[in-house]
Amino acid sequence: MPTSAPQQTADDPQALTAAAAPVKAPRTELIRTTDMWQEEVWGYHDTLGEFRYATEWEAKRLSRVRLYAAKLQPGADEPVRADAGTAVDLMTQFAGGPAGQAQIMDGLGTQLTVPGEGYLIVENVNGIEKWSVRSIDEVRAGRGRYEVIDENSAASGFTWRPLAQDSMPPIRVWKPNKRYHHLADSPARAARSTMRELELVNRHIIAQYLSRLASAGVVLFPDEVTFPVREEFADAPDPFMAEWIEIAAEAIRTPGTAAGVVPIPMKVPAEYVDRIKHLDFTLKIDEKIIEKRDSAIKRLASQLNVPPEVLLGMGDVNHWNAWISDETSLKVDVAPDAETICQAITTGYLQPRLKASGVEDWASWVVWYDMSELTLRPDRSDNAIKLYDRMEIGGAALRRETGFDESDKPSRDELKQQALKVIINTLPSGAPSALPLLTGQHIDVNTSQVTGPPASTAEEPAPAAETRDAPNGGDPPTDSSAQARQTAAAARQERLVQQAQQLHAVRFAAGRPPELLHPQMCSQHAYSCPFTHAALKLHSLPRPGTSGVYEARLDAFGRFTIGRHNPLLNVSGFFSTTRSRDGYARK
Repeated sequence: MPTSAPQQTADDPQALTAAAAPVKAPRTELIRTTDMWQEEVWGYHDTLGEFRYATEWEAKRLSRVRLYAAKLQPGADEPVRADAGTAVDLMTQFAGGPAGQAQIMDGLGTQLTVPGEGYLIVENVNGIEKWSVRSIDEVRAGRGRYEVIDENSAASGFTWRPLAQDSMPPIRVWKPNKRYHHLADSPARAARSTMRELELVNRHIIAQYLSRLASAGVVLFPDEVTFPVREEFADAPDPFMAEWIEIAAEAIRTPGTAAGVVPIPMKVPAEYVDRIKHLDFTLKIDEKIIEKRDSAIKRLASQLNVPPEVLLGMGDVNHWNAWISDETSLKVDVAPDAETICQAITTGYLQPRLKASGVEDWASWVVWYDMSELTLRPDRSDNAIKLYDRMEIGGAALRRETGFDESDKPSRDELKQQALKVIINTLPSGAPSALPLLTGQHIDVNTSQVTGPPASTAEEPAPAAETRDAPNGGDPPTDSSAQARQTAAAARQERLVQQAQQLHAVRFAAGRPPELLHPQMCSQHAYSCPFTHAALKLHSLPRPGTSGVYEARLDAFGRFTIGRHNPLLNVSGFFSTTRSRDGYARK
């Protein structure tokens, strides 16, 4: 449907536009009557399960389409959604809200799929708008007024009532016939021959089943064979047959019991056993007729306005192809019907109401649709995690692609706890300062068991206040020394966080091991830098195909990641550390 503003004059705000138009006056010739083909397809809708299923499937898809008020903008591919204004208020009240809109879209979907046309009715009852979808059989014009079949009438359902006072005229919504625009059309019209064939095949199969249930055939006994007769059947014209019928009736009355499955024992002379025969008069199920039914269903699936997989199943379609098929179906099948409905509501409801409300640019406002609830998107969570680890997307995008929302975003305190855990996991020397901040209490860590540089290194001299208890029973540390230790631990923790967030680099060169490059802020604390310990296995990581300088970062879990190639990165102030033979990082 075109998205340009409809050409309307001030005296004719409800002019006919495309395939949706309000019926302006209660004139009989403006109200449609059912054609013969429409009567036929309505009959198949009531009796043919395959056609009914496809119709309901398409209607339910349309019921998930959401309508909103939008404004036409020059150069835009589609109308721009509005957030506030009279048009937005009108569409918020349309059909009583989302639930009512879903029912309207569902009803119009059925009307467009089966007969190809229907009426949208809105009545003003005690100041409340009541919306409904009616078939062309439920609306008529007579005695200078519009009438609809009373939904509260008796079971016959053919009592007519006039529309409520101050109600809007019925809005006809239809799929135009390509030859005669004023006539309706639908895919079901061209599929009638296939539906006739399918109905006949179904009837034939049912007849075969009924013939098997109606008669079990005839059992033939030779005249020379006699059977003992029970006393209660002795007076019957044929005592044996009477007894047999009674036993069969009992099996039917009590299905599932032994009487229904245990055979009747009989003794006959041996020469007559082969002469007892069962003649079956019932028709056997023809395998060819099943093939004909499957063929008819396949042809019907290709003729209706739904993906063939709806009727044929998804056995031959994998998950990716199913998503592609649905995306195509939305654009080809759902979008045209949604645009027809939007045009009907625009010309019959929104624009007349806006003009009556004194909105100057009423002709620029339209009803538009949102199919996001129907869109099937591929699982991109793995790619999102990888891009987040490489710092190419943010946390909001990661949460969106993995099924979480912004309410799951960690707070500052949670981020701090996670950072402390990362430092403990990846940086053994940071555990003494991180554990007190994480647990809230001082934890004495035996530093002699912590892997670190030799005691002679002066890279990170311990504060004087952090002296241990004297081995020969010296005085315990005072409160001032404990406070100094906590202050030093907090400063150390802050430095570790800053180092973990700082951009580092890796230099790759042919024939040489990779070099980890630190910024100047790490010059006094190269060993304790989280990058140094995270890059202990740098030599085992996959090497890029191009030599040069690459960005290096730590992901949310403290893992070393190599980023993009950045030949323009200024590393003149950086210094490198390598891993010596004893496993300690050196400058």
